[in-house]
Amino acid sequence: MKVVSNQVFAKTDGVLEESLNQRLIKQNVITSNISNAQTPGYRAFGYEFEEQLRAAVGNDGQMQIRASDERHFKHPGVTVNGDLRGDLHVKPTESIGNDGNTVDLDAEMADLAWNQTLYRATVEILNRRLGMLRYGINGGR
Repeated sequence: MKVVSNQVFAKTDGVLEESLNQRLIKQNVITSNISNAQTPGYRAFGYEFEEQLRAAVGNDGQMQIRASDERHFKHPGVTVNGDLRGDLHVKPTESIGNDGNTVDLDAEMADLAWNQTLYRATVEILNRRLGMLRYGINGGR
């Protein structure tokens, strides 16, 4: 995540941008699971980043992302250069099909819809913020 030091762009814009980036990765993981729903032996993957994003954001809403050494970080999931690392993992499952496939198509479709909803909401927030900036630049016209 790159934090813009210019005060024109609020501190939260970096968080919103990173959220979009992470939601895109999550979207790719979910669609991969869906496309492999009929693949024998395929294990469904999950991708979590919300906790890492929350941990990387300080109390003032600003990303705490710079350090000179990886060991200086208090928050797991954030690299020295400030990139957020989500958690890609094999989903635990209670039911495995006869072919060894662990994809629950209904759950994946629900996750896909929820992720898309949050992505669109974040885009809408950014669009409104940019619209207010344009309004100010144009002198309220």
